[in-house]
Amino acid sequence: MKFFRKAVVISVLFSAAFTFSNPSVAALQCSIASGVSLNFGIYDDSSSTNRDVSTTFSMRCCYTTGSKPAVANVSIAIGASTHSSQITTRQMKNSVNGDLMNYQLYFASFGGTVWGDGLSGGSEFTRLVGTTTKCNSGQDLIPAGSAIFGRIFAQQPVSAGSYSDSLTITVTP
Repeated sequence: MKFFRKAVVISVLFSAAFTFSNPSVAALQCSIASGVSLNFGIYDDSSSTNRDVSTTFSMRCCYTTGSKPAVANVSIAIGASTHSSQITTRQMKNSVNGDLMNYQLYFASFGGTVWGDGLSGGSEFTRLVGTTTKCNSGQDLIPAGSAIFGRIFAQQPVSAGSYSDSLTITVTP
């Protein structure tokens, strides 16, 4: 007798990143340094343990006006799931049959504060950023300040396949 285990490969791609600059608050511009992805690997739906993984990312920042370096609080928001249109219930979709799998993103720790937009759900992550590079001279590479902690909840009855979601990270100085 042969036993077969379902193979479920999961990833979350943060494919769109937008830069917003608010000159009345700070003369600072920031953007996500490069594409960010979170790969959950293989999920075992019979396991009673959540599947937890994390990833880090960086920002590129520069100051736009004045002759001195800029220091300002920067808010980093992660938007809703493409498939659930929600932050509180994020879902990845099976590329073959459309099955959905629930997951969540946190900052600071697994199962901690839900990383959202501060309006539709969860909280933004805010950190103090300083840069000594004027925008016409380049940008400084700055760590975001928190890893993205991802969790797929245990024992979800899902079919084998590749699951994914796409989200937007917004950086607002």
